Amino acid sequence: MSAILGRLANLGLRHGSPMFLPLMFALTSRAISSKLLSLARFRSGRILLHLLAMLGDRCFRFHIAGIMRELPWVAPASVLFYQARTRLIGALIR
Repeated sequence: MSAILGRLANLGLRHGSPMFLPLMFALTSRAISSKLLSLARFRSGRILLHLLAMLGDRCFRFHIAGIMRELPWVAPASVLFYQARTRLIGALIR
């Protein structure tokens, strides 16, 4: 996104119209947000958005939980893993 905004800034300065620059920024942000909204309509797109956001804001736990919500087969597997771990700890304690 910063590359796009940088190109637009150079374009606005080349044409000599600083008033044109805020309009170009607004149009670019709308175009990017519409593409992100279309990605968010699909499960795989939401996973991709979580991966991209994780790289940007470093909130790994939040985005991993979001990815796990999008994968329906992960929830039963994590419950089975938790139950197996609980049984193993219970067997070791006795």
